[in-house]
Amino acid sequence: MDEQKPNRRQILGGMAAAGAAGLVGSVGTSQAQTARRPHVGPSQPPPITDVRGKVAYITGGVSGIGLGIARVFYAAGMKVALGYLNDEHVGHALSLFPANDPRVYAVQHDVMDRDGWERTADDIEKRLGGVQVLVNNAGVGLRAPASTGTYKDWEWGLGVNLWGPINGVHTYVPRMLARKEGAQIVTTTSTSGILPGLGAGIYTVTKIAAVGLMEELRLELSHTNIGTSAFIPGLTRSNIGESETYRPASLKDEGPPALAPGEHPRPAGKPPRHFKFHAFMEGSPAAHRPMDPVVAGRFVLNGILNNDLFIVAEPEYRAGVEARCHALLDSMIPFKPLPAALYGPNIYRTPIYLEEIAHRKATQHRDIQGT
Repeated sequence: MDEQKPNRRQILGGMAAAGAAGLVGSVGTSQAQTARRPHVGPSQPPPITDVRGKVAYITGGVSGIGLGIARVFYAAGMKVALGYLNDEHVGHALSLFPANDPRVYAVQHDVMDRDGWERTADDIEKRLGGVQVLVNNAGVGLRAPASTGTYKDWEWGLGVNLWGPINGVHTYVPRMLARKEGAQIVTTTSTSGILPGLGAGIYTVTKIAAVGLMEELRLELSHTNIGTSAFIPGLTRSNIGESETYRPASLKDEGPPALAPGEHPRPAGKPPRHFKFHAFMEGSPAAHRPMDPVVAGRFVLNGILNNDLFIVAEPEYRAGVEARCHALLDSMIPFKPLPAALYGPNIYRTPIYLEEIAHRKATQHRDIQGT
């Protein structure tokens, strides 16, 4: 990334405010909206405030965002285990670190293999020590629509993008609790996890579920030694578009890929597109200036040190997220006057969002190189 050029936030920072301006007047006043926001206490403090000497396991760690995270962690003094599925990118990844460095370990691991998780965790612990930071980063960018995707599409997408993080959580939460050290679990999700519309329906569903997983873990683990974060990147330079080449043979579809309703087959000889960007996306600055994976890694490290629930790397989708949230809010129309008892202490259901709002307001001034 050329950091001398105007950065993404300079280019896109005004887009959010402009997009949100038209939404402000659309939200109706309700009893719940005018209710006073209760004081719920501070958010969970960062379990890790210094990463030097800590051990991180990054699934999908030899290319793209995962490799960017690994490089940033290593530069910060961490020991890094880089998970990989096949050997294609391992050589290049290891060439970016000092040769035979005992702080770097590449381990072959299929995140869909439940039994393999325990073996991999034991292997990493023998080589580097107990893991304090788990980054569930491995993901596939399948383009199949939710409406026409096959069962194999669903099994593959859910298997990597959702069951991978679930397997990681199931393996490492008990280990981290037993060690009683500061720990963090980060799952790489996507802007599609908070805003549908990319055109890859199954991918979107898996990423929405992955965000929900991290939100639930924040609630469940907020009084433990484990912090939790959903990393929500936008368009980033990676090889996710090559995902289909890594699909297991048992989950490959027969025949041409599924088409979304109204989509036409591509001409013979023209390679398929792994994501169908809508016109507004293709014309946006984000599509022409994807984030550098190392910068993405800096966001993740900063988010760990602050124990951010949501690590959002780019602001250009704020208007769309606000529209989605307002669509939900404007749908909560009380058809009859609601009893005052309904607006009791549990009106917010969980304190994690109010805690995160207060946390973000108190720590909004960040200095992340490259942004």
